[in-house]
Amino acid sequence: MTPQSLPSERSTYRDPPPRPTLIQWTQGPHTNQHLYFTSPSVTADDRWLVFISDRDGNPNLYAIDRRDGAIRQLSANANGLLRSYVYSQGGLHGLSKASPCLDPHRNRLFYIRDDTVFAVDLDAAETSERQLCELPQGWYGGFTHISPDGKCFCVPCTDPRAFADEKTQWEQLKTVPQRMDRLGLVSRILLVEVATGNLRIAAEVPFWVTHVQFDPAGSGRIVFNREGDRPGGGPMPDRIWCLEPTGAFRPLADQPAEEWRSHENWAPDGRSIVYHGGRDGKAFVAARTWEGKLLHETNLGGIEFWHATGAPDGRRLVVDRRDGMISVLDPAASANRVTDLCRHDTTYDDQDAHAHPIATPSGRSVIFTSVRTGNCNVYEVPFPAGQ
Repeated sequence: MTPQSLPSERSTYRDPPPRPTLIQWTQGPHTNQHLYFTSPSVTADDRWLVFISDRDGNPNLYAIDRRDGAIRQLSANANGLLRSYVYSQGGLHGLSKASPCLDPHRNRLFYIRDDTVFAVDLDAAETSERQLCELPQGWYGGFTHISPDGKCFCVPCTDPRAFADEKTQWEQLKTVPQRMDRLGLVSRILLVEVATGNLRIAAEVPFWVTHVQFDPAGSGRIVFNREGDRPGGGPMPDRIWCLEPTGAFRPLADQPAEEWRSHENWAPDGRSIVYHGGRDGKAFVAARTWEGKLLHETNLGGIEFWHATGAPDGRRLVVDRRDGMISVLDPAASANRVTDLCRHDTTYDDQDAHAHPIATPSGRSVIFTSVRTGNCNVYEVPFPAGQ
């Protein structure tokens, strides 16, 4: 394709001093969002920032050259939004906004369009989508992941009979798990060999899977989730699951009935799985080994947030607090546990506007999305000096 090339939209602003100067990378009366927080949006060489935008009337993928802010269109979708987890309003064709995943070390982007997996090279002089393989037709996808060696792309998908006329993510959470159980339906965790396009089923599980993540240490292990609400309300039990390269799978650890867990992530060094949750009305963050041993559980003392992702130092977490702040949380600190970076001031009524803060691979800054100006845009804030 001949990519659409757009001028820089970069601007800067500052929250009330002494907070740092922020970068706003996108502008305009349309929806711009960085990739879901299970994938970085910035390459390891700090060259490219990838985002999703509907600026041409369809959701498509774009890359910002961070040297000068110039924007390059990466995908050629003209068929609207593909239905998937979260995006139940989509149709049978189009781009899956749940699917894009960046290979930060090789400057490649993977995504799903029209039930087909594509890859694109960000460093190529001309943008060219490469078709890798066809997926099971009509199956509902979730959030994908690329192995740390760049050789394998993982796609969770679920039997379409599990879905009916749900209009929102919240309706999906209530109805899909019960329908799967009643009809005996499955989710599949698919592995795509990047070099050849060969596709195989790594596991078939009798519940709804929407998140997958490879061990960053390269073991081939995958963390995945059990999604949805139980009958009568409340999250399903045993949220976090472990998939061995052999195909065997099991829950990470016993989850008490009165406890909820969410947004599991590998620590960047692969030594633990970090998640947050609640029990008896009190929120906590915790980390466990692959075998399920509890390494730490920290009561947050009234700090409430939506998502937590690990900083590259393997110790701290970046969180989007419910009071409108992007903050760095250090669970191991005995004092000064929270460092505020800036305000996100976004809404959580719309998935596209979720802040989903994530540190860049260099660890020097945090990328997030916000509707603070009235439209969905992509922002960047540095870590404080000395952090």
